Amino acid sequence: MIISLIGMSNAGKTYWSKKLEANGFIRYGCDEMIENKLGPQLKKLGFKGIKDVAKWMGQPYEKQHKKNSLTYLDFEKQIMREILSNIKQMDLRKNVVIDTTGSVIYTGDDILNMLSESSIIVYLTTPASVKKIMYENYIKNPKPVFWGDVFSKRKGETNLQALSRCYPELLSYRQKKYQQYAKITLDYSGLRKNISTDKFISFLSS
Repeated sequence: MIISLIGMSNAGKTYWSKKLEANGFIRYGCDEMIENKLGPQLKKLGFKGIKDVAKWMGQPYEKQHKKNSLTYLDFEKQIMREILSNIKQMDLRKNVVIDTTGSVIYTGDDILNMLSESSIIVYLTTPASVKKIMYENYIKNPKPVFWGDVFSKRKGETNLQALSRCYPELLSYRQKKYQQYAKITLDYSGLRKNISTDKFISFLSS
């Protein structure tokens, strides 16, 4: 079984991919793999870890964001191609989980179609009730987020006001894209009820 987990940051992708890894799955953690690709650039700045990757990328209102977010996306495309190539050569009896980033939907139709052909794409949803919490978590503990063309700043708005207004638009856009490629959709709240790894796997087989 080859599974690709998609969804926003803090939707539970890394949590479940590590649970599956503990259950014998081969795990590809895209965040970590991109961070390794960025290693030389981060090292020059004394940066290390996902929080520092977020600092390096910057917020969409910061000067470095556009250039650095495109660099990040280029590396993401590279590692997705590497993963898909590895899977193609792998023993079909192996169990694999791909912990994608929230920005995987920006990697292009070719990569996403190959991902769909090579794996069961599982979308971990983020219901309206937790969107505010997700935004608060994003502000407190920023992760690298590719904003594309969603962010804009109106006259008189502060940076945080613009971010707060545009974040739900980002979620809405991404949700449509996740739904477009998902083979299975799992409910965020349902997965928070002490679900075992075996039960999680059973959801994918039912």
